[in-house]
Amino acid sequence: MVDILEAARYLVYLSYQEDRHSLTPVKLQKILYLSQGWSFVWDSKALFPEDFCAWEYGPANEKVYETFKKYGRSEISAAEGISGVADKDARDTLEAVWNEYGKRTAYDLVDLICSQTPWKNARADNIRITNACICTYFRSTFLS
Repeated sequence: MVDILEAARYLVYLSYQEDRHSLTPVKLQKILYLSQGWSFVWDSKALFPEDFCAWEYGPANEKVYETFKKYGRSEISAAEGISGVADKDARDTLEAVWNEYGKRTAYDLVDLICSQTPWKNARADNIRITNACICTYFRSTFLS
């Protein structure tokens, strides 16, 4: 398990690598959410302990928002990145999710995630998207 900001900074690093794709604060939030979900499927555990709010444009973590809000709709600077995370499972999950979803736009990811029940239910009830809810959805949807 890693801290969500450590995961976020590693995703920034990945966004500047050979197969480069833009990473804005909105897109970062969605990639983190997807990484959390896939970690429950692949590793049967949370990637990080933090959870998400159900904001208008999908899941968002306040700590990540506060750290990267200065970029607005712009790309996050490479200087924000870190070149790795110590937890191998976390690193593998972040890399796999980035490779799959990094090429998509922020708003493609918003559309994808806002059609899923964790965000829809939390938004309708004005509650947080808990890790338990993310786990239940991803495991029931993506495990046979």
